[in-house]
This record gives sequence, structure tokens and C-alpha cells, in this order.
Amino acid sequence: MNQGKVNSNLHGHLFTVEILIEEATNGLALEQLLHLLNSQPNLIKDYKVLQGIQLGKLIEANTAGTQSSSRATAAKETEKFKAPEISKEPEKPKTPQPASENIIQQLEQFKANNTLIRLTIIKGKGIKLSLPCRILNYDGATQNVTVYHVDEKKVYLFKLNEIDDYVVTK
Repeated sequence: MNQGKVNSNLHGHLFTVEILIEEATNGLALEQLLHLLNSQPNLIKDYKVLQGIQLGKLIEANTAGTQSSSRATAAKETEKFKAPEISKEPEKPKTPQPASENIIQQLEQFKANNTLIRLTIIKGKGIKLSLPCRILNYDGATQNVTVYHVDEKKVYLFKLNEIDDYVVTK
């Protein structure tokens, strides 16, 4: 039989399964599951993990309390211990601390006046950047500051907590 003919007759099939993986932590169990699913790329084309954040402890509680009871009782107990569904709504923005209110107001003022400032940024691993820039935007929901680097003529995005210092340049 021709290999091309076999491949043209392939159809996708969707299965819903529950898998119990025993590990020390939920994160290790999830890592093992993802490794298992990714180890067969020719067989498993796509997958979506819907639940499982707290299933390790919940399954233990369900099986420990229902081993001696009947199947109907076990089903009722299982319904009590279902894992919470993962919310698809975005998290509400964290409200800034009162001390940072002044900084945010100053950034908004710099933005409105198109003021040239020098930002001192501390990135990961202690890397320090000093850049002359203008504030383009501040997003309170994500606490991101968008700046325009006047020397490089590039736009950068920094977290508010990465800003170490700023000086107004004349």
C-alpha cells in the first residue's frame, strides 16, 4: 500500500481522559505529564490541560474517604472535592501603594509635558541601564511604563518596579 494514501486518510480524534500521576508536588506531576505528552509528537498533535492545579491532594482525599464505601457514595464524594475551575477572566490590576502614587503622578505629568528625563533601570541580574527618554505611556493595570529612548530612537517597555531613579534633564 502506498504511504501517501495512508496519510491522506488520517483523521483527528479527540479523547477526554483523566490521568493520575504520583509525584512529590503538583508542579513535578504537571512536568511529568507535559513531558509524556510532548514525547510523542507524531502521535499527539495537540493537547490542552484544563484542570489539575490542586488535583493531587483532592484525589487523595477522595480515594482515602471512599475506598470502603459504595460506588454511588464515592461519586457523591468526588463531586464535593472537584478542583476549582481556572478562571479565564484577567486578574484585576493590583492597586499601587500610596508611596508610588506620587511617582505615577509625576510620570503622568512628564508624559503630558513631553519632558525629557533620564531613567535609571535595574534589569535582572543587577544590570543597570541609564537612558535619556520621554514617557509615552503608563499602564496602571500592568504597571508598565513605555518610554522613547531619544538617542537610539527606540521604544522600550519597563515594569514600574524596574525603575530605580529618574532625573529631569534640562
